[in-house]
Amino acid sequence: MTAGHDTDITAYLAARALSVTADTVPADTVTIAKQCLLDWWTLVLAAWHTPDVARLRSYYDTAGSAAGQATMLGDAQAAALESAVMVNGMAGHIMDFDDAHLKSRVHPSIPLWPAILAYAEQARLSGPQIMAAFIAGVEVQSRLAALMGQSHYRRGWHNTATLGTFGATAAIGLLKGLDEGALRRAFGIAATMAAGMHKAFGTAAKPLQVARAAANGLMAAGLAETGFNAPDSVLDGDKGFVQLYADELAAGALRAHDEHWAVRDIVFKYHASCYGTQAPIEAALQLGQVDRSQVSSIRVYVEPQYMTVCNIQAPQSATEAKFSVRHVVALVLAGRDTARGDSYEPFAINDPAVQSWYGLITVHADERLARANARVELEQRAGTTVQREVDASRPETDLDRQQERLLRKSSALLEEIDFTRKQVGELHDRIDAVASCGDFSQWMKEYRAWHNGRATTIE
Repeated sequence: MTAGHDTDITAYLAARALSVTADTVPADTVTIAKQCLLDWWTLVLAAWHTPDVARLRSYYDTAGSAAGQATMLGDAQAAALESAVMVNGMAGHIMDFDDAHLKSRVHPSIPLWPAILAYAEQARLSGPQIMAAFIAGVEVQSRLAALMGQSHYRRGWHNTATLGTFGATAAIGLLKGLDEGALRRAFGIAATMAAGMHKAFGTAAKPLQVARAAANGLMAAGLAETGFNAPDSVLDGDKGFVQLYADELAAGALRAHDEHWAVRDIVFKYHASCYGTQAPIEAALQLGQVDRSQVSSIRVYVEPQYMTVCNIQAPQSATEAKFSVRHVVALVLAGRDTARGDSYEPFAINDPAVQSWYGLITVHADERLARANARVELEQRAGTTVQREVDASRPETDLDRQQERLLRKSSALLEEIDFTRKQVGELHDRIDAVASCGDFSQWMKEYRAWHNGRATTIE
């Protein structure tokens, strides 16, 4: 196996990351970065009191590490840097409702924002620096995935956790002002920690491993800054990370379309489940109201790889339900809201109205279907068949429309956890202002005061 003409991979990615500055990124990429931040922050707050996030918070409380370096977003309390990164990261992904970069099979925000915000708060960095770091991190993890991601993913690795570790390292390296040599060594350190597997899907270990990617990036860049000794070409050559962790490489993909910004390929979820379930949900919604007594079968066709990713036939927990095409289609046909987190809880799984559809639904692979596409075929007892097909792979080109949908999604999730409409609007305005703030530490201080004041009002 060779990388074609993709040599000096480590050096190329380091240089690519360090070339990103607030002055060089186009305005639309900053807009998308802000939308990613809004979406991710909302999900952190919405999931803050879920059981496994609470368990992780308890673990870090028990660990007793020093407090005061970075903010736990959900309770607006200062905590040790790693504690904040891990808990914020876990919360942002546990609902599996966060953004996606389909070409790389990476959820771009989750390895990046927890590390970027924690470090920016500690180092008193500016909003434009924060946005540039996110865009640089997306570049690195997406381009590395373009080279190795498909076979890497097929082998059972979880790209968000493995390749996201390099994205987080690049983002923090840029914020720290590392030179190219130091960032290359940071990648060398990151490679020793990059891990995460499909076997964790459907369990709380999945969000844990992607939160770990953010923490790994922070550690790798921090150690490199001290002069820590590590390989400076870890991605290259025989037994390098790229060839060790992928069976096939896409020759030329690393440097393809150098003028294109990967952040423009990000798509968002509007249903609280795995991205592989988004197209089946949209297709089922297009069926409209269906009389179950008149249906003999419902066949759902997806890309073959999704058969091992989100095809849990009989989910028992919320995390499993989010990876079940069968369940999400049953939710739609039973009239439940797939954007609500409680639609995936055991009481919804066991709802007779939902269960009554299970026996009619089968899931099949179709090699002709492109990534994030799905087809639903509803066969009626009368002998006729109704078919709906949806492509959920295309990024939105109208960023104003995307903003409106994300604001609606955020409002619905926040109001579920007792935010008033006024408080939702205030939070939206605050997050929008991050991109232009001069001192994120001061911004976060004001956020903590606002959040704690809101909590006092509720009490």
